[in-house]
Amino acid sequence: MKYYYDITLNFDEYPIPYYEWDQSDRLDNYLKLPIYHVKSIVPFIEYHTSWDKEKDTFIISDGINALAIEVIDYKSAYLSFLSYKDEDCVNEIALNMEYSKLTYEKGKKRVLPFELRKHRFIKCYLLKMIDNANQDLLRYIYYDITGKDSNNLINIKKFLIQDINANFNDKYILLYQKMM
Repeated sequence: MKYYYDITLNFDEYPIPYYEWDQSDRLDNYLKLPIYHVKSIVPFIEYHTSWDKEKDTFIISDGINALAIEVIDYKSAYLSFLSYKDEDCVNEIALNMEYSKLTYEKGKKRVLPFELRKHRFIKCYLLKMIDNANQDLLRYIYYDITGKDSNNLINIKKFLIQDINANFNDKYILLYQKMM
């Protein structure tokens, strides 16, 4: 068994890429974690897994990518990607190891968001703002996004909500920055 020492992880229900870690995240420091060499980390990301033993917290690596898993009550409760430096070191260690025999069962598929955390936050913020905005603010936002003027507040709200959900892009990020 090989171990990795002094590592910082950002556990969540799905793994958050290192470039999206935020100062408000609860980062945990671990002094020593076991490393397991697996053929692929993909099933551990895509599915909830159940384990035959209580393994606590450990790292798996396929030699290219690495993932930390926190097990609670024999189930993978939280996942964390590693920092670039740590992942590189763990992968180097794993490549020099034999494949580990881990006994687990795949459960239901994990819900994985496919957009940046910052974009999800901006979308939620704008949707709440539109829901609570007065008529002047709604008309301003509508004009800023479409270049058209309208007095029909119901249609404006409906259009903005649908457009944010279906076509979120740089114009909404710019709008958010203007509002802030």
